[in-house]
Amino acid sequence: MTLSKQSEGTISPAVSDRSAPPLDPAPPLHFTGSRRQVHSKLGAPLLATWTAVLMVVVVPGIIVAFTPAPPTHVWLGPLAITTAGGLRYAWIVGEGYRRLVEMSFWVFTYVFMGLAPLTQLRMRVDPATSPRIDPALVWTAIVIVLIGLLAFFGGLVAARKLWSRLATSRFTRVTNPRINLVRTLVLSLFALIVNAYYISKIGVGTLLESRSAVSERGQDVLGESTVASIIVAVAMMTLLVSFIAIVKYWDAAQRPDKALIIVIVVLGATLLITLNPISSPRYLFGTAALAVAALFGLFSTANRFRFVALSAVAALVLVFPALDAFRYSSSAQLKTSSPLESLTSPDYDAFAQINNTVLYIQNHGFTDGKQALGVLLFWVPRSIWPDKAFDTGILLADSRGYVVKNLSAPFWAELFINGGWVLLVLGMFALGLVAGVQDRKIEIVLRASRSPSVFACILPFYLIILMRGSLLQAMPYLLVIVGCAVFVTDWRRTANGGSI
Repeated sequence: MTLSKQSEGTISPAVSDRSAPPLDPAPPLHFTGSRRQVHSKLGAPLLATWTAVLMVVVVPGIIVAFTPAPPTHVWLGPLAITTAGGLRYAWIVGEGYRRLVEMSFWVFTYVFMGLAPLTQLRMRVDPATSPRIDPALVWTAIVIVLIGLLAFFGGLVAARKLWSRLATSRFTRVTNPRINLVRTLVLSLFALIVNAYYISKIGVGTLLESRSAVSERGQDVLGESTVASIIVAVAMMTLLVSFIAIVKYWDAAQRPDKALIIVIVVLGATLLITLNPISSPRYLFGTAALAVAALFGLFSTANRFRFVALSAVAALVLVFPALDAFRYSSSAQLKTSSPLESLTSPDYDAFAQINNTVLYIQNHGFTDGKQALGVLLFWVPRSIWPDKAFDTGILLADSRGYVVKNLSAPFWAELFINGGWVLLVLGMFALGLVAGVQDRKIEIVLRASRSPSVFACILPFYLIILMRGSLLQAMPYLLVIVGCAVFVTDWRRTANGGSI
């Protein structure tokens, strides 16, 4: 594949119709040559088999072995979830497609909806911030998760069929979107201005103190919560998108202006200060870190993808709780001492919140889309719309009389509280459809480039934030990511329809 210079400040890979990859592409797993071919043919199935054994048998088996047997068998429900998630995850690892969106979905499902409730139910311990979980509603919560998984898988199947029907369309010939340099520089300047304002209000020192210090300072100086959340989202995500876009432009250009190095360094340094691991929420810092890693080739080969996929499960159990060490102090403070203890901590309250969602509906009924309307119109200040819905996590916490209000509301809960079983099935099906189509586009791009598109560098990892919820908290960041990615991309088609 060759590179061609485009006019008006854009660079794009030169693509022909004939060069388009297969519509359901896979990395080349089979080679010529007897010994190497046998090794390749056996390697992927063996890797998938051992991954399945590890995720379906070994890890849940360790939890069962080291926890007391409860009086009921309700823990078999989460075991079914770990089995379903582990088998699909093993298939993805062995298959070798770089299914980044699916990887994030299943790793969240496996840990937060499988391992965590399995541990909590066997130890009969509720997350400290979500106490008094109604045991009579556990099976309903399990069914909600399982029905959601079936609908998600249905969406994946539909995505495969949809993709095959689009075989002759321009949609499937779209490769790595080219970057518009002028618009990227405009966005970069805007990002630096917004960050200068944000840092001047918060203070550089505060950004290096703790997450709680930044939160408290932000409440004091940034005004109403809706306005403050939008300012923070714009300050962080415009930087991230600008940095990714300018680096991708530099990579694609044959003779890039060396002055762009200064822009890259300034954006990177400002991004590191603003989204640092001390004062930034773990999910946002993790999203930014993985997005930048994807930019520099973390998923450029199938084997790198497999390594990350296998590491992600361990990271969510072992590393994720430790990343909250700076929440209240600039000195690291670890909250748990063992993986089992971690899985019962407030970090893993997602399943408990589905249980609380069922209880809320029993007591108050469905919200009939009120929570969803608040998500769609998140940008409307409460001073204008006093009755705007609060985060679903806050709604559930208030209904249970919890002291801590900043709780999660996983995607299953958001769908179910708004529209019951129908919306749950439709919403999870739609998510599976989007994941299937997006992952196929990512695979095509990664066959011609070391990194996905600007949007695809960020979306798969931000999905974990969307899955955990609440959606109202996550929407400002998502809107900024989408808007900025669209802005820096040149969407004009070339004569062959191959690039945008």
